[in-house]
Amino acid sequence: SNKPSFFRRAIPLAHLRNHPNFQPLPPPSMIHHLPTKEHVRYFRQESWQWDYLHRGRCTTSQTAAALGFLEPKAAEFLGIPRSLQRGGGGAWERLREDLMKSDGEDSLSEMERILCEGRVVGAVRLDASVFGKWRPGSKETERLWISAEELQRNRKLQNKNNGRTLGNDKARSFPFMAKYNLKIKQDELNERKISLQRQRANSMSSPMRARMQWGNAQEATSILTALNYFCSMDERTTIHEIGMCGAGFDDADQDLLNGLKIGASPDALICHGNGTVEVLEVKNHCPFVWNNRHPKQKGKRTNKHKHHDNRQGEDQSSNQPQGRQYMIRDFDLERKIPPMYIPQLMMEMLCVGDSVDLDNLTNSSLTNSNPTCTSAVMVRQTATKGAILLRLYRDESWITEMKYWLGKFKSKYVNTSIIPPDNFFWNKVGSDGDRYQKFLQHTKELSESVEQVGFIPHGKIQRVMLENGGSGEIPLFLDSVGDDIE
Repeated sequence: SNKPSFFRRAIPLAHLRNHPNFQPLPPPSMIHHLPTKEHVRYFRQESWQWDYLHRGRCTTSQTAAALGFLEPKAAEFLGIPRSLQRGGGGAWERLREDLMKSDGEDSLSEMERILCEGRVVGAVRLDASVFGKWRPGSKETERLWISAEELQRNRKLQNKNNGRTLGNDKARSFPFMAKYNLKIKQDELNERKISLQRQRANSMSSPMRARMQWGNAQEATSILTALNYFCSMDERTTIHEIGMCGAGFDDADQDLLNGLKIGASPDALICHGNGTVEVLEVKNHCPFVWNNRHPKQKGKRTNKHKHHDNRQGEDQSSNQPQGRQYMIRDFDLERKIPPMYIPQLMMEMLCVGDSVDLDNLTNSSLTNSNPTCTSAVMVRQTATKGAILLRLYRDESWITEMKYWLGKFKSKYVNTSIIPPDNFFWNKVGSDGDRYQKFLQHTKELSESVEQVGFIPHGKIQRVMLENGGSGEIPLFLDSVGDDIE
């Protein structure tokens, strides 16, 4: 098919913000004051403020490239697919933006002047002490979600009114933390099909683009998977929306980084009832890959590239004809975190700092030797084969090496305006060459030594239902949708 359903059974972030166990961020227009630089983490990730904060900053999207992990030789050593490899030029360009900023542009007062829409006269304002405690309106929440506790109370009351007693409460309890009230209508599927047809008429399709569209559309649903899992273990647990963390390090003494500004935006934070804070990162594995078999040539491939899984074979996607079709290939989940994501998770743990409650936090305490966030959870979720939850523990020695090599990248290439060559760290000789090889080996070992937290079967993942209750009627391809409606 050439009409993949990227939003299939996806629950949007705007609706997840109303979940009783989810702590959302306030609208950017309600933020009018920044007590510290680290308070910029309260700007939502879809806001222009979040985009602005990336200027000249080494965030997780650039970290692996700046470490040289995506260069051909290092990537081959780490097992990173060719389709995901790229040079360090993009990271170099991003980090050079910091050199072009005017004096004082990164001061707290100037950041507040630029970023805080709430400074506008007449805007609804929030005091800084409630940034992380803002809630949507109760009517909107009630429209979207009913908590499992309320469902249980309603069921008991109904049975009591009918003269019956509820036998096994636990066995008959709702399987998720809250019931999602909205269901998708057939008309919405028809609209999605029409919209997809227009997109394909105006732009070239590719598996890489499909992966991005699927990942973005399904992100909130995977966060909900983590919420249901952890909150069912401890009802005090909450999932917190988070923006870009790490700006509090800008003025801290970080010699290894050579003045490099860092930042990270986890998909969410898991705040456990015992006070533990974990980074949450979700990866949605796209089920759509190119169909390499011509419809009239069974068993024959149209090119020489063999796809080992849905993460590979995409490096020629920009040259594919418009009529190329997709096929479904979901794969079994591995009990590992791919090496290319280790820098992302370590940077997130580093940048989250000591506490979620910034009102009891000073910039200096971000360098505390005993940080609260010492682990990260990754949810790897598929379209049809469930989800696996993995935990990676913070490794201070690895983080020290990450800082060292990022500082090297800044001093040797960014500060000197020299574009990094291919395999720029791999080709080093002497002690630095040995040090880099050990860093890569350490990364591989961390990738394979993660802890499996749990596995969620496909049927136990909460997703949106079709209006008539038939979840199986929401297809992965939209070709046949609306064919019977004339």
